[in-house]
Amino acid sequence: MRGAQVTAIGVPPRATTMPDPVPGDGEALITVNAASLNPVELRVASGRMPGASPPYVPGLEGVGTVLDSPTIPAGTRVRFENDLPGFGKDGSIRELAVAEEEAMFELPDSVDDAEAAAAGVVGVTSELAFRLAGMSGGERVAVLGATGGVGLMAVQLAAARQAAAVVAVGRHRQGLEWLASHGATASVVLDETIDLSDALQVAAGGPIDIVIDPLWGAPAMGAIAALADHGRLVTVGNTAGTDIDLPLQAMRKARSAVLGLSSGWTPLSEKRDAFGFVIEQVAAGRVSVSHEVQPLAEIAGAWHRQERFPHTKLVISLS
Repeated sequence: MRGAQVTAIGVPPRATTMPDPVPGDGEALITVNAASLNPVELRVASGRMPGASPPYVPGLEGVGTVLDSPTIPAGTRVRFENDLPGFGKDGSIRELAVAEEEAMFELPDSVDDAEAAAAGVVGVTSELAFRLAGMSGGERVAVLGATGGVGLMAVQLAAARQAAAVVAVGRHRQGLEWLASHGATASVVLDETIDLSDALQVAAGGPIDIVIDPLWGAPAMGAIAALADHGRLVTVGNTAGTDIDLPLQAMRKARSAVLGLSSGWTPLSEKRDAFGFVIEQVAAGRVSVSHEVQPLAEIAGAWHRQERFPHTKLVISLS
């Protein structure tokens, strides 16, 4: 069969042929149609997450058709998620893949393969963040890094969850303009000249109840200072850096909280449930998944594009 393979740390994957996988106990065999790229996979392949051992097949998630399963009928179309590839396991960017039974979610006919693959990890991460923050509706929400994969999804999910205000924060003006018609009630262009705390409160019409944060660093510190009484910031990434100076006085005054989330450490049952909510919003037209499809033969080029933050989900087609 054909698939992508990382052959050495620091080298992009290439398309090649490889043996068919053999499912183990409790695993299904799946014909893969589409698999999205995620930033964490690039961190592994670059050596920034030590311990990965090439050669291995990348791909954290995928969409395909069940070929053989102990519990799910053959022919069922599913989205599935693997353990992070590179640490003793292969991933989804291959024509045949294996997945744990609990990791599969049956897809509605109204959502196509590429869209379902693009909605996966970013949607699950966003929805888990809102659940961790205890969102119930009516809150003022700010999304940092709003034009990245998680951010684009989080803005739309905040609107779908009936937020009172949704402020999209980012540097990519075209992405912010797109979000203005996809859930954002206001936007803030992130640069070093603004006081982010003041800008957020003006844009939202008051202090912020929930911040979804894939950035950390200075933007997160500004957002923390804008939190309302008992406000919550959920950090899901740190692309803006790890060096911080927490605004402790603002946090104490507001009795606010910083909560950490990694979907990779979340039980499969919780991720399946979160994905179910996300794909329901996609099927209903309340969430639009920005994505581009690339053939397997162009995996190296797509990999390089992902390194430059493409402001859309890149999906590899294997069909």
